[in-house]
Amino acid sequence: MISFKKYSNVAGKLSKKLKISKDKALQLLVKAQQKGIDPLKWQQNLAIFTTMTAEYDPKIDERTMTSPQKLSQMQHYWDNLWNMASEIAKKKNMFMRFGIKNIKLDRQGRKILSFDEERDYKTEYKKFQSSKKMRKYRAELNKYNREKGTYGNGDGKDASHKKGKIVGMEDQSVNRGRAEKSRLIGSKRK
Repeated sequence: MISFKKYSNVAGKLSKKLKISKDKALQLLVKAQQKGIDPLKWQQNLAIFTTMTAEYDPKIDERTMTSPQKLSQMQHYWDNLWNMASEIAKKKNMFMRFGIKNIKLDRQGRKILSFDEERDYKTEYKKFQSSKKMRKYRAELNKYNREKGTYGNGDGKDASHKKGKIVGMEDQSVNRGRAEKSRLIGSKRK
């Protein structure tokens, strides 16, 4: 059993060495003990502590992370959920907090292999359609429709826009259903 004084001394030295707060150092020591590392031998396991500090950064915004980063961040949240909770309760909690679903775990149920995120299509659409470029583009299409006398008359015709240019009138279903680059497989846009 380690005395509290020794434990806090180790945490202080670790925080100075890794340039982190003492609270974070204490959390690292607890996590290390859970993994079976002796806190008094922290200097021998300095590399492990360094990687453990890099594992979790609460300042990172999940929406701007790459998939592997998101996976490690969600794994951290999963590990921090209470141990006595069932897998179903943990999955529900992760859905409520972060909007992730279809969490696939390894055989032991400890490591997250993959998950799906719930997208907010309404805000994505709002953001895309509110840009100056798109507002100008829509205004141009509406102007063309008014000039042709088809704006708002319910005839099912649209100003056809192929490659960003108006080329004539076309059925709405054909014009709006065209597979644009952004809708094709492998598109970078979300």
